[in-house]
Amino acid sequence: MLTPSRAIEVRPQMTVPIQTQAVRPEMVLTTPADFDPPLRSCRLCGSVDVRPYDVDYRGVNISRCQRCRVKFMNPQYTDVYLECVYARYNDPAQDQTMTIPAGRAPLMPAKREGNFDAIEEFVRVGRFLSIGSGSGDELRTAMSRGWSVEGFDVDPVTTEALSRRLGVPVYSGDLTTVNLPTAAYDCVYMDQVLEHPKEPAPYLRLSHRVLKPKGILYIGVPNIESLAAMWKTFLGRRNLKPLRGRHYDSWHHLFYYSPGTLRDILSDYFDFEVLRVEGDPFPKAHEAALGRVANKLRRRFAFLDSSFRIIARPRPKAANR
Repeated sequence: MLTPSRAIEVRPQMTVPIQTQAVRPEMVLTTPADFDPPLRSCRLCGSVDVRPYDVDYRGVNISRCQRCRVKFMNPQYTDVYLECVYARYNDPAQDQTMTIPAGRAPLMPAKREGNFDAIEEFVRVGRFLSIGSGSGDELRTAMSRGWSVEGFDVDPVTTEALSRRLGVPVYSGDLTTVNLPTAAYDCVYMDQVLEHPKEPAPYLRLSHRVLKPKGILYIGVPNIESLAAMWKTFLGRRNLKPLRGRHYDSWHHLFYYSPGTLRDILSDYFDFEVLRVEGDPFPKAHEAALGRVANKLRRRFAFLDSSFRIIARPRPKAANR
């Protein structure tokens, strides 16, 4: 995908077809027809105490649940609009910096290995399910470490091609209708996934159901309460920042989590025991001593990094509330 030399001026009531327009996706304009009716309750905890929180430069409204504290786009995109977005995710003809920032792609293999290092601190290598398997990089990494892998993603064309290429099951469609066995997986892996679905709760319920009693749920998501994100929110809500709210990435992110919010959601509403919450920094291209120290701080103090990760397991039955 070609990148324009200048940003498009945002004008309301104008639609640019997302499949064909040669602009970065966050600059694609929307109309009311691209949105569902507003949500009246939280899709994670069910509370009806949902209040306006912010609005971004594209006119997308952000709400906040007053009970579980999660933030989310409200109203959300239609299924048709989202299908157009996700069909482009793994298209090699498109500009992949729309999902992986420029300069970070070479660091992704080391980051994935680090994710598995963390997982394998808590569980032995076994059966692995990647939700949001995309182009299959996580599946390849897992296979190289001895895991028996399966994947899921929404786009049937991508998943069918990936399944043939790797020779492993890769499912598509509606995750809740996929026939996955109960208590069968040692790890369910969702890295940069849970911010995308319109209904994240079924993803968490299914993860709980398919994990073995000592299996591990790995979640990595953007941190909406990192220092950088909070500073951008502060400036934007006071009209002191151009492209207000761009850090929400509302062209494809629908839910916005903080470490404390997601930890409590997993524990209070989905019967998970949270084992670790930490920042999720990218490894440095050159691991000098100062870089290693900086990343250790970002891991320990999650508010210092733009992403975080959580490792959890199903709460033991005797401890279920």
